[in-house]
Amino acid sequence: KLPDNLPTPLQSRVTVSEFPEGIDEFPPRYEKSCIPFDSRFEDDRRGHVPMITMGRYGSLLYSARPSDDAIEAMFKEARTIIRCALQDLGPITIPGTKIAVPGCVWPKTYLKALGEAIYRRGVDVEIVLSNPGSIPGNLSPTEALYGNGWTCADVASEIIKSIKELDEDVEDDQLRKMVQENLRLCYLKQGKKHKWGTEKTKGMHAKHFIIDDSAYYIGSQNLYVCDLAEWGILVDDPKQTAKAMQEYWIPMWDNSYHDGVDCDVDEVMDGLDIDRDGESLTFASHSTRLNATKALAGNSGSSDYYSA
Repeated sequence: KLPDNLPTPLQSRVTVSEFPEGIDEFPPRYEKSCIPFDSRFEDDRRGHVPMITMGRYGSLLYSARPSDDAIEAMFKEARTIIRCALQDLGPITIPGTKIAVPGCVWPKTYLKALGEAIYRRGVDVEIVLSNPGSIPGNLSPTEALYGNGWTCADVASEIIKSIKELDEDVEDDQLRKMVQENLRLCYLKQGKKHKWGTEKTKGMHAKHFIIDDSAYYIGSQNLYVCDLAEWGILVDDPKQTAKAMQEYWIPMWDNSYHDGVDCDVDEVMDGLDIDRDGESLTFASHSTRLNATKALAGNSGSSDYYSA
């Protein structure tokens, strides 16, 4: 193996390490005998929670993104409510703007699944987002940035736009009614406040969603387009989901959501004709491509959304 500090001609490298020392380099091959209970006997399952692991290799292997399909399938199976706690849903933006970095687009597949759930099945969708442009502590924007710069109204508009693509004849009054009755978005707050004592806005790194209050995902995969290797767990158990909601979702939602404060229906409807995708890089200049690469490293500034 190459030492971690050895320079290489390529920009990225995967390092395999063993801990503690002396163990095999790779984990043992899966055997059915590893299962700690006999599935034929219910008593042996007591205390166990059904979970499904789900992940993706990202750009490491272009044909392997099974968790993308799993998330879409979960949204499509929702029948009553989808609840999401997300760092963001829109793409990375050029610093100081609400302009997507060239080549970055909104997650159309997920937006379509959310829109279809609302329009076809009357599902409610609740989303808590980071305050736009939130930077934790005294870090720089390139070190940590939670919230790509999009407002709740931007996100809601993109979801509603997906409904218009499903049915081009849908009336604006019907869309407005869905925003008012089925779609609820807000920024993260604590003690009803969106800022810390330092005046920094509050952000979160969460990638968490709940389906019909009976199953939930927790893991590393953002729903905005970011082609990284990811891994997470789907907990498929109503009792464990209720426990997670009592400990996490309900306190967060009660502190964060106030009807009509963070997401105005008129702003959502007025934003349906805005193109928020980044420009194509197909014919972009070298400088544009270079600036796009730099912008992908992070955004800048703490949100001044509430002071506007």
